Amino acid sequence: MKDFILKYLFRLNPNTPGQHLLKSFYLIFPQATNIEWSKEKDGQFEVIFRVNGIEQIAWFEKSGKWLKTETNYKIDMLSCSIREKLEKFGQIMSSIFIEKVNSSSGYEFIIRDSFQVRHIFITDSEGNVTQRRNFDESELL
Repeated sequence: MKDFILKYLFRLNPNTPGQHLLKSFYLIFPQATNIEWSKEKDGQFEVIFRVNGIEQIAWFEKSGKWLKTETNYKIDMLSCSIREKLEKFGQIMSSIFIEKVNSSSGYEFIIRDSFQVRHIFITDSEGNVTQRRNFDESELL
């Protein structure tokens, strides 16, 4: 009911980012294009956008505090040393670089082995595997 009152009586939409959040976003990602915002169930905001043609997804608190960014890396964007470490496990299908507030960066890879089974590999920023599990397509839903 509160959202209805805000949206229709006062012409405010509680599901759109406020000025503090927008200012924070543009300070961090000044070259962002194709920007799409959504509000998550936990009250955080997710924004999908592109920088230099590369898709990124970032999460912010309503206050404008940046929480996390995921960048969809093309395979040729990875350093040779990281590719060499991971290609030992199979074919790299996708790679995402993950940066979090107050945390070290790392990657998430989907790798298909010689039996055509896909696995998720979590690595540190140098490509050292810290976690591995089978890929579950239901995670995409």
